[in-house]
Amino acid sequence: MNILYITMDGFDTASPNNQMAEQLIDGFLKLGNRVHLIQSERKHTYDVLPGTLVGRDGLTVDTLSRKVIDKSNFVVRYLDEAKYAFQMISYAIKRRDFDVVFLQSCPTVFFQEALLKLFVRKPVLYNVYDVWPGQTKSLNINKMVYAGMDLLSRAVYRMSSAVVVLSEDMVEACADAGCPRPRLHIVPPWFDDRRNYDIPWEKNRFVKKFDISHDKFYVQFAGSVGLQFNWKTMFEVAKLLRDEPDIVVQIIGDGCVKKDFMDAVDAEGLTNVAFYPLQPVDMVPDVYSTGDVCLIPLRREVIYTGTPSKMPILLACGKAIVSSVEKDSLYAAMVEREDLGVCVEIDNAEELATAIRTLHGDPERLTRLCEHGRAYARENLSRTVCVKRMEQVLEGIRRGGEA
Repeated sequence: MNILYITMDGFDTASPNNQMAEQLIDGFLKLGNRVHLIQSERKHTYDVLPGTLVGRDGLTVDTLSRKVIDKSNFVVRYLDEAKYAFQMISYAIKRRDFDVVFLQSCPTVFFQEALLKLFVRKPVLYNVYDVWPGQTKSLNINKMVYAGMDLLSRAVYRMSSAVVVLSEDMVEACADAGCPRPRLHIVPPWFDDRRNYDIPWEKNRFVKKFDISHDKFYVQFAGSVGLQFNWKTMFEVAKLLRDEPDIVVQIIGDGCVKKDFMDAVDAEGLTNVAFYPLQPVDMVPDVYSTGDVCLIPLRREVIYTGTPSKMPILLACGKAIVSSVEKDSLYAAMVEREDLGVCVEIDNAEELATAIRTLHGDPERLTRLCEHGRAYARENLSRTVCVKRMEQVLEGIRRGGEA
């Protein structure tokens, strides 16, 4: 199968899509497909292609130059991304030998999809990371702007031969937004099974780097300590757990609210919170392996239009997860059904502290959750499994009709 892979940002620019793109393209090639990548280059922070893809048989690349535009200038950014769609289509037209199109979601995906429909007329898989406009309905934006965004997203769903999302909740959100259910497919976020995630304590680089003791029960949050992170709830949790001498809260990462959190901890005289700086990407398995319980704190409504991408790695590391999430979500039902961890209400410090105490006091249950999580990840959330699922969807639309 010949696959045209189109993405807005290229490998040279830091993006959460880059790891997924590298693993998908590598996986497609290993499965015997040919891939032509159309991408852009802007910031030149990294190489145009990662080392794993350089010189690969079956891979060809077109890289289009774009300007660096300040994130706060929404209108200019939007126009620049729309312009990229028109530049991209001329390169796509030249590649008449491909069978299917893999189109990564972006704010201006309507223009890419419409141009592909008009000039290329090959089946398109639309890969969705966040349902758009999604939770923006709950934000204070102009109703006409939202209505226009909603109409464009509905048009994209109608033009796509298949729509791939990350979770059951996203299936419902897309269906509610007008996407025909037969076109919807789930390929969840995955962990890279080319790597080792079973990091013993004595070989853990993060442990050695910060000389972390093995005689504590570590409750870990690793990620951005920015505006989306409710540090005040975690601060209340730490206060509720201050009389538990064995329990330590680890906060690993950087962000604009980290200093406020640290100042509050100092002012309260808490000794059960340990702060660490953001660690390199290659250290992620070591970081996650340090925690006994790993936290996934989500903002309200996020779970209905997205999904926590760190979950597969946490489970692969054999960690029980405690998620702050709406309990009526299909995500919460899955965590409970598969016995992967515990879900608590968002911003409920007392419920979160109780869940931590319960797991700390029940090592048998904690071990069971860890074992179930590792097995579930291996069977359902590995790169090998998920790339194969994506290829099956592409093959389905290549044969004709909806996958």
